[in-house]
Amino acid sequence: MEKQKVDKMSFYGAPLAANVGRCRTQLSIFQVIGHVVIWLIVSAITLGIGLLFWPYAAAKLILESIVIVDESGSASATLRCNLGFGEQIGHAVLWLILIALTGGIAGLCYLFGVAHFVLNRTELVSPSHR
Repeated sequence: MEKQKVDKMSFYGAPLAANVGRCRTQLSIFQVIGHVVIWLIVSAITLGIGLLFWPYAAAKLILESIVIVDESGSASATLRCNLGFGEQIGHAVLWLILIALTGGIAGLCYLFGVAHFVLNRTELVSPSHR
């Protein structure tokens, strides 16, 4: 297969509609610290159960701070994560059962499962469709 530049590629025969640029994040260290503090408080209040849901919130925070910029440096798209709390509960309970059944071994794959789950519910949105 011949290598092509990503912005010249087609998708199932149809040319891509958007220009592909670089990813930039608008996430500050203060937002990260605030996020960690909030989840530590939630974890303390829920006696650790909140830590099961922290990876979903962290992934969503990171993904939604990403902006795609074009060659001129202007924002051409953002990422939006459509992840509901009910979906998080179902996914976390499934993984909790797997972790219990495997004696904790499935816990090694939990973060990868969360990343897969969150990325599958993320879409690229142009600035005009926010």
